[in-house]
Amino acid sequence: MPRTIQSLIAHCVNQTIRSYYPQQYCSLCHVYAVVGANLISIVLDRVYRPVAGLAAVDCGGGQLMRMVDNGAFANPAGGAYHCWIESADGLGDPDVVDLTFRHNHTYAEKNGYPWRKEAPPEYLWGPRSKIVLRAGLDTLPSSFPDGTVWLHETEEGWQWMTRQLAEHQNAFVALTAEALKLLQASLPPDSRLLPQPRTGQPGITTDSAPASVPDPVC
Repeated sequence: MPRTIQSLIAHCVNQTIRSYYPQQYCSLCHVYAVVGANLISIVLDRVYRPVAGLAAVDCGGGQLMRMVDNGAFANPAGGAYHCWIESADGLGDPDVVDLTFRHNHTYAEKNGYPWRKEAPPEYLWGPRSKIVLRAGLDTLPSSFPDGTVWLHETEEGWQWMTRQLAEHQNAFVALTAEALKLLQASLPPDSRLLPQPRTGQPGITTDSAPASVPDPVC
């Protein structure tokens, strides 16, 4: 089956991050969110942003994995929170993208949550109204419909993400460039899957400054 541009983006972000962080990748939701938002914005010519906040994931068997430690954003040791991607161009129902969804079972089992469902899909990507469960943290059901997740952005998460972007800008630029290079190399020369850049759109350079390494704090 031919790959969609969404699945190709998800694949290239995952491969890039796993190549740099082979042991830590399933805990680096903030890196997936930043690099993914950058790559999606470039490829689709829309505005996407990384988001940080609280989340809950259905592990099956009536068990929810809750990543709801809002105080962790001020804790140098990190904690249980989550990062994802949302469109930010005001075009109707926002898109929600979670490129780490494929790692939910691995992350859950590493943190003491038995996984009693089939392996999750490689990513979630679609309108917020179809992907994000509408409920309060105290009224979450014991199981979620397939392909859904509970997410809630917080002010503390927004401030923390802003600091991450500022402190590790060079690293995120370098990782994005690597993912874009991998995506371009994955397409045949005559492919129309990747939209053509608009006339006069500046090119992307990757040799401007040495990259720092994002801290694996998520």
